[in-house]
Formats: sequence, C-alpha cells, structure tokens
Amino acid sequence: MNRSTDPRFSQPPHCFWEALNLAQREEFKSLAQERIFAGGVTLINEGEPGSHVIVILSGRAKIYTSENGQDRVIAERGPGQLIGELAAVRVSVRSATVAALETVKGLVMRTQDFADFISAHPDVLRIVESQVSDRLAEAPIVGQPYEVQNPPARRPTPAEINPVAVWSPGQPTPRRLIFRGENCTVVANDVVEFSASYRNDDDRLIIRKALLEMTWTTLGELSHSCHCEDRGDGLLIVAPADIPTMNVLRPLHDVLPYLLRRHNRTYGPCAQMQLRVASDVGPVVSDTLGVQGEAIIRTARLLDAPTLREAIASEQASLGIVVSPFVYETAIRQPGGPIDEGGYTEIQVQVKESSQQAWMKIIDPATPSVACLGGWPQLVATAPPGTQRSLCRLGVRESSYQ
Repeated sequence: MNRSTDPRFSQPPHCFWEALNLAQREEFKSLAQERIFAGGVTLINEGEPGSHVIVILSGRAKIYTSENGQDRVIAERGPGQLIGELAAVRVSVRSATVAALETVKGLVMRTQDFADFISAHPDVLRIVESQVSDRLAEAPIVGQPYEVQNPPARRPTPAEINPVAVWSPGQPTPRRLIFRGENCTVVANDVVEFSASYRNDDDRLIIRKALLEMTWTTLGELSHSCHCEDRGDGLLIVAPADIPTMNVLRPLHDVLPYLLRRHNRTYGPCAQMQLRVASDVGPVVSDTLGVQGEAIIRTARLLDAPTLREAIASEQASLGIVVSPFVYETAIRQPGGPIDEGGYTEIQVQVKESSQQAWMKIIDPATPSVACLGGWPQLVATAPPGTQRSLCRLGVRESSYQ
C-alpha cells in the first residue's frame, strides 16, 4: 500500500479546527483540556462509551477496528482533525479504536460539553454532521499490516505510557489542577504482588498500562476533571471538591470489577492482577512535586492495611476496597443510595505509627480466572530453570490492550 497516494492519508477536504472562527476556537479551548499522548497510547477504545472528543493539535493517530483477531486500519488523522465525534453524535459506543502513531497533543472535551458547543453554533453542527457522513463511508484498508513510520528506537518509559501526565519538558501544563486546601476525594490503587519474582518487566508493563486504562475507563467523564499521579505499582487520584465522593466511588463498585474480570480472562497468571483500592476525604494542597495532605497519607495507610491484604489473599479476590469511616458514612451508607453497602465490614488499621478505623469490602472472591494465582508464585519459583516463562504463558491470549 502506498500511503503517499492513498487519499485517506492525505489532508482531508475540510479541517474541523480550521473551519472554526477565532471566537469559536477560544470557546472550544475554554471547554476542553489540552493533553499530550505518547506514541503508541490508545486515545479511544472500540466498544466503549463515547465520553469525549479530541481535536488533534499536533502529531498523528491511526484509526482501526478489530475483526477476527486482526486489526484493520480505516484512516489516519492529523493536526486540526476531530476524532471521537461519531460516538458522541450518532451512537452510544465507539465504532473504532484510535491510537497515537507519535506524540499527539490534543484538546479533549467531554461529550456533553461538545454537544452543547455544536448546538450553540449551527454552522459548526453542519460541519460535524458532514464529517460524520463522510466518515461513515470510510472502509477499512485491506493489505499488509500497518507499520508505524519512524518507530521509536527505544522502549517507552513508564511516564510515556501514561496518556494523562505526559508533558514536554519545560512546557506549562494547561489548566493544571491547583488544590489550595479544599476537601477532596482521594483514591489510591495498588497491584497485589506487582514486584513478585514470577513477573518480568513485560508483565509489569502490561499491568501498568492496563491499570491506567481501567482506572480511566472506570472514572469515565470524571477522569477529565481529576488529578492523577503514577505511583509505580498503582495510581493516586484526587477528585476536586465539587465532585461528590459518591460519584467517584460508585464506578469503583460497578465498573472496575467487570474490567478486572475482563483483564484476567485475557492474560495468563503472570500478567493477571488483584487490586487494592482505598479512599478518604480531606484537605489537599498542590506543590512543585504534585499534591500532598493528611488525606493522602491516610489513604496510603488504608491501602497497606494488613487485614485487607490478608482478606484478598485468603479469598483469592480480584478486588478489595477499603474506605475511611467518613467516606463510608457519607458516600456508601446512604439509605436508597446508588452504592450497595452489603459486604462491608469494620476493621482496625494499624500501619506504621497510625491507627484508625476503616470499612472494607472484598469483591469477586475466588473467581476462577484469579483463583489460579493461589499457588502460582510457589509453582513458578520451584520450577526448573528455563520453564518458568513457559508456565506463565499457560492460558495467555492476545491482549486487548494494544
């Protein structure tokens, strides 16, 4: 296939960003967040709800669908082009996956804000409708497997895998969240036995990328309004004070278990994961290194609760959630509320110099896909040299996180 002569890889007949006037661009920027995505990162996943649209400011991305285990490339998008509008305007779920071919800088806008924006500007609505009509006619490209031009000469760093917090050195972070001591919802997650000897660097890379994507999918539209920090074997999420704690916790109970089950069905034991999640509420302040506050420290202590660790290990559960008494009383233990308080038990958390009460819930105990991990570390550790990785590949299927 000659990319230089294929019309789908040339400049489009109309460029969304260029079609907007100066006032419309400024309004769009005020409703969106500027973000940078590292090369290879998935911007949009096929089959997921259309929670946002993206205008590419620089860089290029490919659009493809998965059929019978193979990827079929539909098109390539570049500067000035709008992506994600099909699910936002016509259907409820994504019809294709979008992945960055190189570093991509874009403006990310929530679907609801985008709908309000185009409704307020009939001329822009006509542009979008015309674009949707044109793209519905696009057909997947049949031919040789798609090859990225100028592939990177080195493996991406963990920070480059993170599509939220990757910024060019010295570049100011647009619309960076600044916390000044307001009460925020703090959520931390941590992968059980992330550094275990039966995993290798490739396993950990798969887990880190999957954890980030699962966390962002779980939060949905809230992800665009939250602060996120990479903690190596987990993530720290801070939701601003104007987001109700209940809204943050509900998808952790309703969506995250399903995503964990899907991940653990996809991978063999070495790349499967069990997850601990903790939450508290309290003042958070920003500094030059990120965020800090007593609520963050308390959440970290909850995450390390021995009772939580022991319960996940003994029940071979895929997920364990622990919350502070304040979170339990105000966000979970609400009569008729959206979060089922069933299964929560009160525990005492004694970690380092701190001692506090908490509430814990174990989700998906002894699930078949995770239960096999019970004796797996010992089996792999005692296997003859050269056979450990073969053992770990048992049951592995092709990753859904490309």
